[in-house]
Amino acid sequence: MRRGLRRRPVSRPDRNARAVRAASGPRPHAVDGPSQRSRGREVSLFDGGTATATAPTVSVTSGSSDNAASASPRQAFRRASFWIVFGAIAIVVGIISTIAAGGVTPTDRFGADNAGPTGGRALAEVLRQQGVTVTAAGSADEVTELAADPADTTLMLYDTNAFLTSQSAAELQGVADRIVLVEPTADLLDVFAPDVATAGSPDVGSDASSLAAACSVPAAQRAGSVTVGSMSVQPLDDSDSSQTQFCFPDDSGRYLLAQLTAGSTTVTVLPDSEPFTNEQITRSGNASLALSLLGETDQLIWYLPGLGDLAGGEDVPTVADLTPEWVTPILLLLIVVFVAAAVWRGRRLGPLVIENLPVVVRSRETMEGRARLYQRSSSRGRALDNLRIGTIGRVATMLNLSRTSSVDEVVDATAALLGEPASILRALLRDLEPATDADLVRMSDELLRLERAVRRATSPLGPS
Repeated sequence: MRRGLRRRPVSRPDRNARAVRAASGPRPHAVDGPSQRSRGREVSLFDGGTATATAPTVSVTSGSSDNAASASPRQAFRRASFWIVFGAIAIVVGIISTIAAGGVTPTDRFGADNAGPTGGRALAEVLRQQGVTVTAAGSADEVTELAADPADTTLMLYDTNAFLTSQSAAELQGVADRIVLVEPTADLLDVFAPDVATAGSPDVGSDASSLAAACSVPAAQRAGSVTVGSMSVQPLDDSDSSQTQFCFPDDSGRYLLAQLTAGSTTVTVLPDSEPFTNEQITRSGNASLALSLLGETDQLIWYLPGLGDLAGGEDVPTVADLTPEWVTPILLLLIVVFVAAAVWRGRRLGPLVIENLPVVVRSRETMEGRARLYQRSSSRGRALDNLRIGTIGRVATMLNLSRTSSVDEVVDATAALLGEPASILRALLRDLEPATDADLVRMSDELLRLERAVRRATSPLGPS
């Protein structure tokens, strides 16, 4: 029963299709290359034929050895270029963030080496030029080591982040005979100037930018006046402040400087560092006051407390210390899973293969779809303009005019050919606007009749 039958091997479509395409050459009416996708449909509003378009078909093939062999290193680099660029940008951003976070510490404000607007480098350099040894210190231990001769040492203390407590500040008493507190905290005032309290902004007029000394402190008298900052000091209530001198008063009993002497130590309180920063040191008598207070001894210790000065000398816990123990194993496990998934899915799916196949699209479908869009948005004028453009172009061709001819040129030539008034033709081809759908249909019929009349008049057989 099966004696006359023979089995034929079933050919693989992908290999045979590739061989047939190679033997038959390029296909007619096919658009090659992905750059021609936008030209896939050619529509004629008045021709009843069809337009040929090419639609790309994407097929996903497995990672066969043929595809792997055909993929060049350049193609592989092109596919991975996005991730390479993304990774490079991420690394650069991380480096910049690390430098920005590590290079600028909270104590850099009013630092002796800070050349920014809020730094104190200008003041420190002038003091060095006058023979004063300016040494920056970042901890209380460094201050103790540097202050070998208290009688010839001035300590400038700026603790804007409140790293020092009353107990740690008390250990600094006696290290220098002259101590200048800049923007002191309440703990520092309790230790060095118990009769002084911080106050708010100075009360000055809108036109005033500085205050006069009005005291007997020699440094304040030499300065004459200083610019107003955002903070001030005042005598502490219910305290005996007879031993404390206050300078640069405002209109409400607040001051920009306080100075007291306890034994051999002279303590000066400056409630605001702003007048002595690089940006404002040259205004008014700011430079004179700062140089007089900080330059009276041969050595100046520029002390900006840091994390090492926290109470008890305890180490600050790091992020790793605060992180629960289970977080690190979970993160490592997630990284392993991500890498395994990437390898698994990456080996399973090969590269995308794009093949252009001919697709026939009826021009009527495109025309009707575009008409529905105009109808839905009530764009009667836009629809009529499209019809007019097509009519003017075809009439210009029949009259041997350029397709870029103006409407008036086409109207004049048509009026001369048909013997119709130019005003009527100009209204039909340009001026009239349809108010209703019925007007649009009527005017489209008029355009069609006009085109037929021109075709009959220009026909070699003559009008029929």
